[in-house]
Amino acid sequence: MTAPQPLPSTLFTTDQQAGEARFEAWRSSISVVFDVAPLAPAGIASFQATVQATHLGNLLVGDLHFAGQQFLRAQPRVVRDGLDHYLVQWYRTGGFVGQRDGGTDIEVRPGDIAILDLGRTLRTFARPSHVMTLIVPRDLLHQAMGVRDSDLHGTVLRGGSALGGLLSDHLLSLQRRLPGIALDDAAAVARASVQMLAACVRPGARTLHGARGAIEGVTLQRIQQHIQRHLGTDLSADALCRTFGISRSALYRLFEPLGGVAHHVQQRRLLQAYHALANPANRRLRVAEVATRAGFASNAHFSRAFRATFDMAPSEVRAPTGAGAAGHPPAAQGSSAEYAAWVRGLHGTADAC
Repeated sequence: MTAPQPLPSTLFTTDQQAGEARFEAWRSSISVVFDVAPLAPAGIASFQATVQATHLGNLLVGDLHFAGQQFLRAQPRVVRDGLDHYLVQWYRTGGFVGQRDGGTDIEVRPGDIAILDLGRTLRTFARPSHVMTLIVPRDLLHQAMGVRDSDLHGTVLRGGSALGGLLSDHLLSLQRRLPGIALDDAAAVARASVQMLAACVRPGARTLHGARGAIEGVTLQRIQQHIQRHLGTDLSADALCRTFGISRSALYRLFEPLGGVAHHVQQRRLLQAYHALANPANRRLRVAEVATRAGFASNAHFSRAFRATFDMAPSEVRAPTGAGAAGHPPAAQGSSAEYAAWVRGLHGTADAC
């Protein structure tokens, strides 16, 4: 019996960097959503931040720890990136003060939940904080609320209020249960979370029905399992469509939250190659042979993709003092790229919730 497949997740941490590179790594990691600046330039060298992100198909869950800093979404960035999502932030510790839309003040204290519209401008000054976040496509939340549009930007549910407490209880339960949630349950969990959010920001909102999200979750799981078991074979879109009897448009839609099917296949192959190179038992294998076994037809393409993902050459993984000596791929650059692709690819469908 095949074990349930866990949810896709990534981990970013500044601990892999030193000096001023710590903040620059964080700036690059969070740049998909915010421009950031340190509150005190003298503290850049000791800056700390971690992000654990989990993908629920139609919803992204984050657990963040970060030092004090300024977060900014100015109008040029809003227009340029076109993100059409709500960012829900539960400040378990810390908080911020700031302005939305160029002038309206916001203050968030420990325990409060802020709802921010990524299609609007924002500037905040955050204290060192521990934050749980949800990134929710706009149309999913509006559907769950039963409205076509709503002005939620800057909404704050106070930690001591009944609705703020109800939502924070749900978020805490979700976070605790994430490690045990299987991929084929992701759509149902995301649906419940969006409906809870809708009920708290608009009490009495209608409950929506529909099974498409759950069905797509099961299909995605089956395809991902097939990919992982057959990395050395033909995993083109046409081959996967033939194997699973689905259309190209359906396949592309399933893998949009993961950065696309070709990206997902390449990342799985690169990870397999990394672990093969880091395994002392494979030291006699040439790099080109490892690449071929992982499904790469071109050694040059493999080397370029490997360096772009792990910031090192394949041969460096085998170096005794190299970053890959422990057999674990470096997280900062690869996880940042994957998280950015998740945020940009996040979308809702009419019957997803």
